[in-house]
Formats: sequence, C-alpha cells, structure tokens
Amino acid sequence: MGEKEWFESWFNTSYYHKLYAHRDDHEARYFIKKLVQQLDIDGEASLLDLACGRGRHAVFLNELGYHVTGIDLSEKSIEFAKQFEKPGLQFEVGDMRANLGENRFDFVFNLFTSFGYFEDTSDNIQALKAIAKSLKPNGRLVLDFMNVNKVKLGLVKEEIKYVEGIEFHIERILRDGMVVKRIRFEDKGQTFEYEEKVQLLALQDFEEMMEASGLEIENTYGDFNLQTFDFINSDRLILFASAKS
Repeated sequence: MGEKEWFESWFNTSYYHKLYAHRDDHEARYFIKKLVQQLDIDGEASLLDLACGRGRHAVFLNELGYHVTGIDLSEKSIEFAKQFEKPGLQFEVGDMRANLGENRFDFVFNLFTSFGYFEDTSDNIQALKAIAKSLKPNGRLVLDFMNVNKVKLGLVKEEIKYVEGIEFHIERILRDGMVVKRIRFEDKGQTFEYEEKVQLLALQDFEEMMEASGLEIENTYGDFNLQTFDFINSDRLILFASAKS
C-alpha cells in the first residue's frame, strides 16, 4: 500500500469537520432546491450524492422526496451519515474512481468543489467514466466546481480562523496546477499540519475530460442562482452533463 492521499487523511479527522462547521445550510438547501427545479426531477428518480461527506446534501435531497444514495471515501464520514439512513436514503463507502454500479442512477450530484483532488489528472477521467457508467439512459450529472479564473485573481494568501478554541493558520498558494491550502494548528499540546489540494480545472479542461469520458456538457452556470457562467466574474462553474447517445 502506498502513502495515503491527502483527502484520505484530512477528511477522516475531527478537525476537518470543526474547521468547516460554519458552512451555510441555508445556502446549500437553496442551491439544491434550485437544481431540482431546473432539472425537473421526477419523484421516482434515483439520485447519487457523490463525495457526500457526512451526508447533509443527501439528507436535503431525500427530504424533497427522492431516493438518494450517498457515497464518500471517508469511512468516518459515512459512519456519521449512517445515523440518517432510512428507506430511500442510504450511505456507502466508495471511491469515485471505482465502479459505482451500472445504469444505477438517474442523476449524479457532485457538489461544492468535491472534484479535482487527485495528483494524477488521469484519475479525473477515471472518475467521470465511472459516473457515466452509473447513469441510466438519459441520466445526468451535475458537477459544481469553483471558477478557477476568479480564484486565481482573488486568492487570499493567509488567514487565521478561530474555531472551538483552536487557532487555524491557513495559507494558500498556487503550485503545479493546483490551489494548495496549508492548514496548521495546535491542540492538546500537539502541532498538526494538513494540506488540501484541488486542481485548477477550467471550463475547457472539463470539456476535454467529459469528451474523453463519454459525457457531454449541456449547460454551464456561474452561481447558486444558476445565472449564466462568466469566465472572470462568476463564483462557481456548475455543469450539467449527460452520457453521449
């Protein structure tokens, strides 16, 4: 076994969830409702929340009446999410590069920049191929990513966040085609240091990767209101894609 990838270690810690506990549930619920309306999802549809973390978005989708599966690589996150399981809502440990099933889902959601974590860009295509295979005929993928053009222009290089008595020192740099976030902190007399790394994937990169994976981009949006994508000013890059017929 080789060394663990950064997300396998960091996402399995309690500190990751402490640092990001402030994430806005209201905004997430609004975005998901907007997606469901725009996609006009049938009540019988089967949905996948891919890289679901502790399951909050899967829970929101299930509350809207859909059958939802959440898959995430973090065993601890899935262990936490399983408390929400009920008929129509289930969680599994899984790697998005692995087999997600065949003709299993009507919609696959990959939300809030949960893509591009890999060191090897070929892993992106492997993941997209797994998604394409998992979609039923006429199924669709929703992939919500950062707008790398805006990220590069507005990179916050250093900041400090205080959460539950812990002082998190955060540094961001651009390195090897990735935005790298270094996170340092002390707790209980120990010093910890982690990195988050996300590939700087622009729209053209996604177009090429989708093409190579048997997927086709249908629509692009630039924010959680699903406004038109603008290369410089949009906060997000939100893609709707489907398997090529």
